[in-house]
Amino acid sequence: MKKNALHPYSSENTHPGFSLNCAVFTLHEGKIKVLLGKPEFMIDDYWMLPGGFMFKEESADEAAWRELEGFSGLSNIYMKQFYLFSDPKRTIIEQNAGILKKNEMPEEAENKWFLQRFLSLGYYGLVRYNEAQKALRPAKDMKLKWYNVKELPPLYTDHENIVKTALDTIRALLPVIPLCYELLPEKFTMYELRKIYENILDRSFDRRNFQRKILLEGNIVQLDERKKGNAYNAPILYTFEKTANKNITSIWGEGTKVE
Repeated sequence: MKKNALHPYSSENTHPGFSLNCAVFTLHEGKIKVLLGKPEFMIDDYWMLPGGFMFKEESADEAAWRELEGFSGLSNIYMKQFYLFSDPKRTIIEQNAGILKKNEMPEEAENKWFLQRFLSLGYYGLVRYNEAQKALRPAKDMKLKWYNVKELPPLYTDHENIVKTALDTIRALLPVIPLCYELLPEKFTMYELRKIYENILDRSFDRRNFQRKILLEGNIVQLDERKKGNAYNAPILYTFEKTANKNITSIWGEGTKVE
């Protein structure tokens, strides 16, 4: 018999019918990308979001952080709950049965819990690409890859919908909370900031109008520095206003981590 694909979970130690998934986004090569994994136990060519189940003695946030770090090695990033996925048809029982069959795990009493309907609490996360690459440490027998959100591979159960809903949530919050801070280096150009807005909102902005509006919001300040490496017309650098960052921390509230 193959290794137990559900280890360390069982019907005795997990909260029945409850799971968690984390959609972690970054900006790389000018595109918004999401972190996906392909564990050895998975059937067909499906990829999946970081996630798993909640132990009975855990809170949802504790389980989400544990799952994210165990899945990918990532920790101490900005992450927040955003939606409870409860569609009665979201759990594809045939896929879970296929996982048991592939891993030679009989559909008997000890594994029946895996064939029930699961609700999933969704989290979205934001991380700078360079920082994420240094921290990534995939779980054993796990492949990790950043995928362009517009070019997703086949995903397990409803994970494509979780990615889409997470992006919709970020789009809705962007005018209220400057979430771009979590994707940018400490010092950035106006072009880099505009490209994040264009990628997340999936639209183009006039360069001058965008800069005027952003500066009026008061969340960023212009530095007396220019980006190195440009011999001519080196772009001006900006940073997020420190007092704005403090306000962001209080708005995000409990259950998040901000550097």
